[in-house]
Amino acid sequence: MALTRLLIKDFRNIEAADLALAPGFNFLVGANGSGKTSVLEAVYTLGHGRAFRSLQAGRVIRHDQPEFILHGRIEGAEREISVGLSKSRQGDSKVRIDGSDGHKVAELAQLLPMQLITPEGFTLLNGGPKFRRAFLDWGCFHNEPGFSPPGAT
Repeated sequence: MALTRLLIKDFRNIEAADLALAPGFNFLVGANGSGKTSVLEAVYTLGHGRAFRSLQAGRVIRHDQPEFILHGRIEGAEREISVGLSKSRQGDSKVRIDGSDGHKVAELAQLLPMQLITPEGFTLLNGGPKFRRAFLDWGCFHNEPGFSPPGAT
């Protein structure tokens, strides 16, 4: 599945953005402070229900705004799926899938699986085999939902 469109409203320093994304690689180019990392964080937040730079919703909502809204279009081999996530300063979340409310964040993670590797996260490289196995197990689970890591109950 591929994220082919991303709409961002009041997320970090982005007031509003509507991005058409190509399958495969997409390059974000811009001056320092222009919002490149904020776009990446918006994609991550849409798939995980939380930001990777802050666990508090209020810190990723643009100044003086009550909430952020993220919307994406995911295209797969069989169909197109519309997903959305909004979060208020109080931490209330709303997940929408194909126009229907009341979904769980875990459902977003199934539709938009991704992993993040940042300079701060070198544990994957130098933290020992347990971290690498967990990373690979995560990928196997999202590729084969029936997969259960060895030793899992």
